[in-house]
Amino acid sequence: MLAAFKRLFGAERQEAAISAAEPSEVKCLEPASTEDIERFLEAARRADAQGHSPWVLRDPSRLATLRRALEFTVHRGQWLQRDDGRVAHWQGQLLVLRHGEGPVLGMVLACRPDDEAAWQLRFFFIEPEWQGSGHGARLLQAARRTLSGMPLRSRLPLACQAAVRSLERAGFKRMHVNALEVASFEAAAEWH
Repeated sequence: MLAAFKRLFGAERQEAAISAAEPSEVKCLEPASTEDIERFLEAARRADAQGHSPWVLRDPSRLATLRRALEFTVHRGQWLQRDDGRVAHWQGQLLVLRHGEGPVLGMVLACRPDDEAAWQLRFFFIEPEWQGSGHGARLLQAARRTLSGMPLRSRLPLACQAAVRSLERAGFKRMHVNALEVASFEAAAEWH
């Protein structure tokens, strides 16, 4: 019971520190490496099992296709996007939030069709052992800082309550909700 109280109060202190943090204290994200891709795929599989992933990954061939697309993004900075029955090459970045020199806390996949377009956060996650400590908001604030100069957009089901709270804490505004309870969020461009 004492351990539960320590976790509860420790998480509250961490959240207060994150919300009080100045934008200059939020570090930028770093590019992912090939070794980080499996971690991203595992998070996407967990989200898909709950119906919250932008991809349907139950078929091994779809998982292999996503893996190849992520490898292409990591190595070439391009995200392969379906567009009217063909494949478009969008700018893409797979970015990582690390705990100093230590473990990965979370990741975000951002893409956009060209230099003038807003970055779309296609998928982001915090590792299960780090959830509930305000790292989601920290990841998204760092994404805003890393992708500065352009607005950021994200779409996700309202059922992803922790992700919605993280977006709102990071300065994203809810723009609208469609009939399927999928919300669109946008954050204004930031410069640092």
